[in-house]
Amino acid sequence: MKENTFEIAQKKIHVLAFLIDFTIYATIITILGYFFGGTLEDAFGFRLNVLATLTILFMGFFLWPISEGLWGQTIGKRIFKLKVLSDDYKPIEMGPAVLRALLGFIDYIFLAGLIVATTNDKNKRIGDLAAKTIVVQLKK
Repeated sequence: MKENTFEIAQKKIHVLAFLIDFTIYATIITILGYFFGGTLEDAFGFRLNVLATLTILFMGFFLWPISEGLWGQTIGKRIFKLKVLSDDYKPIEMGPAVLRALLGFIDYIFLAGLIVATTNDKNKRIGDLAAKTIVVQLKK
């Protein structure tokens, strides 16, 4: 990929892409909870059976890294024309995609990724630093 076909992704666009991905994930969880979970426990959760729970865990651990590992994008990133590349601007591989996803829980839950991203010039969160990846905005 040529370096002049993209620029470093802005934090706010990256956050918006994450919110779209998270909304899709939350919608899928709600649908699974409704059809396979049984009773509604409260306004925010379901009592899930084993199959639904395993499906949700599988999706949470593999949905993002598989799509990023195969295409360099999640649905949210595709909408905003963002792409995950390696530090040398080559397509990301599955190993770094999985590492990004695992560390993403720390990044998003504690907002540590946003704090770290504001302290470096390439807007890299903890997962990007560890996996040696970068999120770029495609110009095309």
